[in-house]
Amino acid sequence: MKIQLAPALLFASSVLAAWNWILRPERALAWTATLLFIGCMAAALFVTSRRANNAAEPIRNAVVFAGMMLAVALGAKLVTPLGGPETAEISRRTTMILLGFCMAMSGNMMPKTLTPLSALQCDPARIQAFQRFAGWTWVLSGLSFSLAWLVLPLALARPVSMVLLICGMVLIASQMVRLRFMRQKKA
Repeated sequence: MKIQLAPALLFASSVLAAWNWILRPERALAWTATLLFIGCMAAALFVTSRRANNAAEPIRNAVVFAGMMLAVALGAKLVTPLGGPETAEISRRTTMILLGFCMAMSGNMMPKTLTPLSALQCDPARIQAFQRFAGWTWVLSGLSFSLAWLVLPLALARPVSMVLLICGMVLIASQMVRLRFMRQKKA
């Protein structure tokens, strides 16, 4: 299903960008950049779909999430000039919620896609524990990021979500430093 979803989202985003361009030609540079970005995603999707390797699935997932975020944002931009309600808040919230879910999915995939333990020249148990810790931390950071944008007022969601994201990165970085120092002590 993801094979058809990614191109469909790219096509929908292209149509929405073109329609926005027609309605708001004064923003032609923004629409051009958007269409070029969509074209780059389509090229990446095309190139990886032709190869039978493990790189195709993460790229396809990234294109699906980016396509959803673009479709939501471009759709909201299109509704306002057509006489619809001001949808900037809904668009921003939806896009940020999707971004949080994307982070959570990357955290879930992190321990599964990193360098195989047999290829590393260190304690595999510690490395695997770190990979799992980093994955879980990123999953929880992404889900809390999404939750902040879902339930908090817009003015509060932005700083809270950034603090949650930075805390997750600091936790992972501190564990990485700790792992590095433990490795140097052994040597």
